Amino acid sequence: MTKKSFGRIGRFNSDLATERRRADTACDGIYFLKERATIGEWERITVKNEEAEAEIGRPIGRYDTLNLPPLGELDCLDIEDAIDEVARELCMLTEINRATPYRILVVGLGNGDLTPDSIGTKCASLISPTLHISKEDPEAFDALRCSEIAVIAPGVKAENGISSADIIGGVAERIVPSLVIAIDSLAARSPKRLGTTLQFCDTGIHPGSGVGSHEKAIDEDLVGTTVIAIGVPTVIDSRLIVEGENDTGTTGMMVTPKDIDEISNVAAKIIAGGINQAFGLMR
Repeated sequence: MTKKSFGRIGRFNSDLATERRRADTACDGIYFLKERATIGEWERITVKNEEAEAEIGRPIGRYDTLNLPPLGELDCLDIEDAIDEVARELCMLTEINRATPYRILVVGLGNGDLTPDSIGTKCASLISPTLHISKEDPEAFDALRCSEIAVIAPGVKAENGISSADIIGGVAERIVPSLVIAIDSLAARSPKRLGTTLQFCDTGIHPGSGVGSHEKAIDEDLVGTTVIAIGVPTVIDSRLIVEGENDTGTTGMMVTPKDIDEISNVAAKIIAGGINQAFGLMR
């Protein structure tokens, strides 16, 4: 069967399902719900059928977006509330997909040397791995009462010459995870989304799709199990700020907020904290 390609909607791309859903859509296969959170608000989109896939440009599945105050302005209590929301979301998505979080592979995507693309790698460094403990000291592992967790940050092809999907597929084949969680930086179409939004989906991720990259998808077909993707928008095409979407023939560049260092650090802390709280060891 030929694999479907889900690409651009409009002249500029967005990795966010909530930006691809038209408010006036009449498609019966797209379900949309807003919910208040302990901090911020959830926008929940469910894509039910092929008509909805074509309408929104994303595969059948769930796309839940947590809209927060600017990440760089959150205090410690705000961050703890956000961690709680992430942990609950991960448990819900796991249950919906009937995935058993017995052995989890956490993948921190992106380039750690490029701040707007570093959220995945920063997050990976904050996850507590436990798979080695279960193999080396089963009794000690049983006392931890957590999932077996392996963590990798595969880097980018420009650094190592290997696609992230090839590395992840090889690791997954070796350790056979029951769940994969992939974290990456995303591209948005609205400046207000930068550093304020966390997107969760259960359909995997296509690294770099928002900036025109053609990397292989990291999804169930690749790893053999559910892939929950978590992303934070950190970049936007400059033409969306200067021109709207008027086609003036100019060449755009990707721009990022001035406080991107703080945004990436807080985003990584929230996501890693949620993963550790839901399945692993709290740091």
